[in-house]
Amino acid sequence: MDFDRILRFALEHKASDIHLQAAAQPMLRLAGQIRALEGSPVSEEDMLAFLQQIVPRHLSEDIVGTAVRGLDFSYALPSGERFRCSAFRTLDRFGMTMRAIRTDIPSIEALNLPKVIGDIALARRGLTLVTGTTGSGKSTTLASMIDLINTNYRTKIITVEDPIEYVHANKKALISQIEVGVDTTSFDQALRQALRQDPDVILVGELRDVETLRIALRAADTGHQVFSTVHSANAPQTIERIIAMFPANEHALLLSQLANSIEAIISQRLVTGHKDNRLPAIEILRGGPVTAKFILEGKLTELASYIQTGECGMQSFDQHLLALYQKEQISGTEALRWATNPEALSTAMRGIKFLKGI
Repeated sequence: MDFDRILRFALEHKASDIHLQAAAQPMLRLAGQIRALEGSPVSEEDMLAFLQQIVPRHLSEDIVGTAVRGLDFSYALPSGERFRCSAFRTLDRFGMTMRAIRTDIPSIEALNLPKVIGDIALARRGLTLVTGTTGSGKSTTLASMIDLINTNYRTKIITVEDPIEYVHANKKALISQIEVGVDTTSFDQALRQALRQDPDVILVGELRDVETLRIALRAADTGHQVFSTVHSANAPQTIERIIAMFPANEHALLLSQLANSIEAIISQRLVTGHKDNRLPAIEILRGGPVTAKFILEGKLTELASYIQTGECGMQSFDQHLLALYQKEQISGTEALRWATNPEALSTAMRGIKFLKGI
């Protein structure tokens, strides 16, 4: 099996993901759809040999026998193209998904993100969370925000990632990128060390555990600008998940830190445009006195209505979907497919303003 040829083909055709699995044909995700490549299925021997070739040294022992239970790492071709890899076993066979990573860091404008995301990136304070499902573009959005800071401010940026996806070159800022498993043993250890290294901006690839979240909140609370991701659908669910991670006796302190530290929660979904391109649909919650009040009082359901007021560039998913539909960038069917309230959005699409804030 010529895996190098598969990777090149995927890059040439702008596939977002490559799916390799023993006893199955190689498959690519093109414009959101899975497509099989012609040819023979991947053999178990070929799959194992390819994994042994590309897995980093510190993980190499984990692919012996049946030890692999899920390995995450990055891989770069000699020509510089990078992939985020996730190896696994299925029915006692090896498999791997490879996410193609753009070597150039796209701008906020190039990603069709709302302009206010640039304002959030340049705020120089607080905790900004980018949320969404796997494959919704969170890492790319964060990379564009870090690149904007790097372009505009003379500052110290530390990123802690597992694995590193986008590699940043120093512009006005000095950037240190730390990879879990290569440069450090864990997110929380890296964060503790980072706070001793005079950072202004800290990016944590993912808030996976209580200790990492606790340190990130402390960093934001003490004047650092902190960015991270959470696997959640929207702003209220993000806050609920964060609260659920902590023991009940810490909720009062947590709510206070969260309320005072939140700069923004950016939730995103990728929708399919008329040209089979992928476009982000974005919900944005901004921090401030009203957001802090709702968090402290536990009135998270009221955040959805507050977002629709549009203050400080806030917007709901349905407001953004309506805007994309009105600009003829997506179809009505696609807008309704991703809507939070399809009935209200359908009404708004017909020009009847029943949907609050639209």
